[in-house]
Amino acid sequence: MTRKVKALLVFCEGPHDVAFVRRVLKHCLGFTKVEWKFSEFPAPFNSLFKTNVERHAAQDLSLDMAHKFFLPDRVLRREDVIALVFNSGGKTKRQTIVDFLSGFLSLFEHAAVFPDRADAIVTQARFLFLYDADDLGVEKIREDVKADFGSIDDKPWLVDGWQIDAADPAGAIAGDKALYVWSGKSGQGTLEDILMPVLRKSEPKLSAHAESQLETLFTWETEHERRTRSIAERTKKHKATITLAGQREKPGMSMSVILDQTQVLKDDILAMDTRVASFARYLASFIDVGPQVDKN
Repeated sequence: MTRKVKALLVFCEGPHDVAFVRRVLKHCLGFTKVEWKFSEFPAPFNSLFKTNVERHAAQDLSLDMAHKFFLPDRVLRREDVIALVFNSGGKTKRQTIVDFLSGFLSLFEHAAVFPDRADAIVTQARFLFLYDADDLGVEKIREDVKADFGSIDDKPWLVDGWQIDAADPAGAIAGDKALYVWSGKSGQGTLEDILMPVLRKSEPKLSAHAESQLETLFTWETEHERRTRSIAERTKKHKATITLAGQREKPGMSMSVILDQTQVLKDDILAMDTRVASFARYLASFIDVGPQVDKN
């Protein structure tokens, strides 16, 4: 008998977001990692991923993000809900998401009729977009996302108005679509503004030494008169601090690896952090899952 499952498609700006979302799904919401072959995915993903790879393999491939994007970076599952986390490559790559959605939606409409031998079918899909506020602010990001994804294949898609989350203004929902904007307390900034307090609580001495060393080695224009520059500089400094703090465990590795594969940001502190817990609650509400299930 064919099982019915729900799907959450998460579109991240970059690898740092992917690593963070994976940890939230796992440690806050009880999801577990899965590694399926294309044929093991529920319809329509089983045929969609296979078709995308075959189509791009027939072209003159280059090692860029556009080709890689058509497969999720992480896949996690909790009971009848699967979460597929994609790295879209940034704000300038939104057309890539549109192209992917075009292929998915056309198959999703007929998945129950043409499951292509899948033993499970996605009967409900929800879509989560994650972006940094940067210097633009949360409201501007909402406007841009609404404009960019208002239609897919000339058909209305993101048409409902944003309903801002009452408990967390960084989050908003429009029907089966959702948007969460990473920022500092001012409503501007990036994911790193959320991660740094977690690092400081997880490793007080290590983070203090890392920040001190970076201030000694380099000049950071975090107080620049141009807001765009000051926010960008603060983000760069935060990224450098997190990356440096993880070098003992993962020497030479990037920040995304540090986030994903080390305990520099400890699981328990991450889960208890106010901002992280708020995002986890918002996400749980959006995909309609209950409290975390203990997998141990």
